[in-house]
Amino acid sequence: MRNRILIGIIILSCIVALFVGYGRYAVESGYKNIEITGDLYALKAIAGYADMDVEELIGEYKTEGMNSIAINEVTLKRLQGEGKLSYITRPDAMALSMTSDNPALKMVLTETEGFLPDSTVILAGDRSIYEFLSETLAKRYDNVVYSADGEYYVLAVNKPVKDVEIDGLGFDTADFELVRSFGLIPVARIENYEGLRDADIDRYIDMLKDFNIDQVVFGGDEVLGYEEKINYAGRRFKEEGIAFGIIELPVDKDYETQEGMTKFAKQAGYNAFKLFSLSDREMAAYDKIEMADKWYRAVIDRNVRMIYVRPEIRAEKSGEYNVKFYGDTIAVFKGYMDDIGEEIGKIVPFKEYHVPRILQVVIGLGVVAGSVMFLDTLIPLSNMIAYGLMALGALITFGTLYSRFFDLGIKALALGASVIFPSLAMAYIMRVCEKKQGSFVSYTVVNFIRASLISAVGALYIASIMADSKYLLKLDFFRGVKVSFVAPVVYFLVLYFVRYFRKDLSLKDKIAYILNLNVKVWYVVLAVIAAAVAFIYISRTGNNPAVGVSDLELQFRSLLEHTLVARPREKEFLVGYPALILMLGFVYQGFRREWSFVWGVFASIGQLSLVNTFSHLRAPLGISIERTIYGMVFGIVIGFIYFAVARYVLGYLREKWGVEA
Repeated sequence: MRNRILIGIIILSCIVALFVGYGRYAVESGYKNIEITGDLYALKAIAGYADMDVEELIGEYKTEGMNSIAINEVTLKRLQGEGKLSYITRPDAMALSMTSDNPALKMVLTETEGFLPDSTVILAGDRSIYEFLSETLAKRYDNVVYSADGEYYVLAVNKPVKDVEIDGLGFDTADFELVRSFGLIPVARIENYEGLRDADIDRYIDMLKDFNIDQVVFGGDEVLGYEEKINYAGRRFKEEGIAFGIIELPVDKDYETQEGMTKFAKQAGYNAFKLFSLSDREMAAYDKIEMADKWYRAVIDRNVRMIYVRPEIRAEKSGEYNVKFYGDTIAVFKGYMDDIGEEIGKIVPFKEYHVPRILQVVIGLGVVAGSVMFLDTLIPLSNMIAYGLMALGALITFGTLYSRFFDLGIKALALGASVIFPSLAMAYIMRVCEKKQGSFVSYTVVNFIRASLISAVGALYIASIMADSKYLLKLDFFRGVKVSFVAPVVYFLVLYFVRYFRKDLSLKDKIAYILNLNVKVWYVVLAVIAAAVAFIYISRTGNNPAVGVSDLELQFRSLLEHTLVARPREKEFLVGYPALILMLGFVYQGFRREWSFVWGVFASIGQLSLVNTFSHLRAPLGISIERTIYGMVFGIVIGFIYFAVARYVLGYLREKWGVEA
């Protein structure tokens, strides 16, 4: 009766989780289209290096698949590179004034007494640049002095050159017109700056509206408005329906990609899209296939919608080579997208999605019910204790999810689900291994599927209870990956020792039996091998694995990615799932029961990995489901192949050496 009640709670929670999961799937399905976005400043640099007009370059890249261009704010460094001005420190300017007849320079220097020693002096090339700078610099900085006299135009800013030269100073409207003339999607790359006011944010918004731009990416390390004006900036973006890019780092980090992004996204209603850009080093080192594969993987595994292309000049190559290389790379990636049915078009941004709290509570009760069953497998519980633990767990779940510890509670429940249900799956398998029934195929396959469905309950709980915009956009994430990878294996070891190892002995006698074993050399060898395998296994888990992937494995992964799209995980279909088939097959064929322990350790890896797949919340739910199904199908087939080989080898050893397995 007690287990029926607990299972009933789990079933109810699963129904609610399926409803929530469908809502998440609908939101992810509406988030679509891919933009291949060229960085205008980098495109101009490549065109200049190749001695061609940027218009010609844009036309070529549009033909290859580029459909949008990010327009950067003007900087002093950029203007100097284009020969439109020069800038120096105030001491250098004073030295120049001694040999120059520039009256504007002398005037500015007399008005900059008390400026910083390394303050910036700008010599503009013409009146249009001078007027642009005098307006924008005065808005952005205090202590700006400027003077014009005849053909001489000079400005000074009381800030160091190293700070001023890279600050965004506003947009050259001709850039917007250039992009529009090619029918490409303009994306504004806005810079934050110190002293930003509400009126400055409004001017940005007005400018975007004037040029019909509704997509923005933030330049630098901060979002617009950080820190004092972030709430206002986010609200204004939400009011105007302006979508913004969230940078997806090539390697996951436990911090924001840009300062203030989490807070800004919340204020802006999560009207966002994921953006991926390779580093300058990668752009300069990868060949076109490696580069396109990185972009492809970002779309499939990270739900990225904007591929930000910032070509890095390969100085050892000709200009013609550089132009063709990046054009070919765009074409390769465009071909990848065509192959998987992804449309190259304007991004439909992510829509805000939050799970009603009461539904998260119901899902959480399923985790609590699973926890009680989990404990009962190790320490048989009386009805009173089981019901008491269920009531206590329900009280904690309600109290936590309706308090300021809500986020902590959600993450704790998700972590619990990742440990409890793959552990229960292995407990089920151990019970099954006590008695074989039916045909060999039905015994192995049916029980494999049943165990995987138990694990899938944990996956469903994680995918639904954390189905919130901030998790799906990777502004926050599942915590405890290492724990979720280790705990189910440890549980299986403890379960085996407590419930199945030497049933004729008490727990105390079991410990004494282990301590009094005569340790042979081959035991030590096996222990060393096991320790090495465990180290590699743990080191390769999580967001930032300590042990990398070999080139051969990368090639194998690439083959699977382009063949299946949703690439199954190797630890599942090559190790964990086949081990479960071996575990069941060895029991059915009457091999020594100790094999259940050997294969069970590896089988538990497959079950926990199934759940872990769904803790990567940024991956689309549909991709995670496909990945799991592929892994299970391949795992069953490979498991039978492993079983045939193992049976042959053990039979050979028995015949030739008399070794009984």
